[in-house]
Amino acid sequence: MTLFPIINQKTNLELLHNIVKKKRVANAYLFYGEDGSGTEAVALEFAAILNCTAPEQRPCGQCPACKAMRGLEHPNLTLVFPIPIPKSSRSEDSPFKQLKEDELTEIHTAVRNKAANPYYKISIRRGLHIPINFIREINRSIYLTSATSGQKVVIIFDAHLMSEDAANAFLKILEEPPSFSTFILTTANPEQLLATIRSRCQALFFPPIPFAELEVHLKSKAATPYDARLATYLASGNLLLAEQLLENNLTEIKTYVSQTFAALANGDVKTVYQLTNDLSQIGRTESDYLKQILRGLVFWIRDMSLMRHGSDDGKLIFNEICYYFEGIDPKISIIELCSNEAVRRELC
Repeated sequence: MTLFPIINQKTNLELLHNIVKKKRVANAYLFYGEDGSGTEAVALEFAAILNCTAPEQRPCGQCPACKAMRGLEHPNLTLVFPIPIPKSSRSEDSPFKQLKEDELTEIHTAVRNKAANPYYKISIRRGLHIPINFIREINRSIYLTSATSGQKVVIIFDAHLMSEDAANAFLKILEEPPSFSTFILTTANPEQLLATIRSRCQALFFPPIPFAELEVHLKSKAATPYDARLATYLASGNLLLAEQLLENNLTEIKTYVSQTFAALANGDVKTVYQLTNDLSQIGRTESDYLKQILRGLVFWIRDMSLMRHGSDDGKLIFNEICYYFEGIDPKISIIELCSNEAVRRELC
């Protein structure tokens, strides 16, 4: 069993279990892979394995250590992530000393969300970097004897966002790491870390979640089979993004794609121009959302090509839209589909 709900990554989990079983835990690890692949979720799981008090089958999920770790409240666990850096902040101050009340509230809420969903991305407004005082705070506490048995674990989310001073300060800790402590750095951009930091970490690559497994997971969240498939492909295997699409943008993307190709098929230049202008506006403020819409347009073209050549329906991504119009043969081209009067009234 796992303490946190983790999808796939069986190979990395087995490796980490074997490391603990053979008592060969290193001082520092680098978990790298695309956002949503599970680097952060497995980092939390590893921290639970290292601190569970059960004689075997760790984490047990029942001992006080596991329960505290599940809520991200274990005294041996420290989470580090980008936070706002007040102008008046000094490098020797506590990282949270000069933060405003609303910023502290946002951080507390983000950590609670992370406990509820290990794939949740902690992203604090104006938190562009991990400041040096965050690392110095770790340096002050990591060498102290813990009042609790187990392993001190420091997880640095988005480790590539450490400021230059913070990265250099962290490197000094790695050069003389304290006993009974483990640092886990997670990142989607390992090349942006100092080479000297990377060289002192044992690296584990986290591949994207296989589309089939992500699709099954989304269906378990009460998503329709059609929406689960579309969200899976639009998110390119990123679990967090797929869940966000289901909650927020999927219907909008489907509508945009349908309207775009209906307008193209009918030679509606005015609508095409308006939709293109909308895309331009979206790209200025929401580049990731723009990418998802563009993927949707590409997937629609792909589906229409497959349908025209008699492809099996199971290979379609926009499967739902293919059967959206009652009485319309799904195995026709997009031009033929959108030339139908009933379809044109619905889409345009």
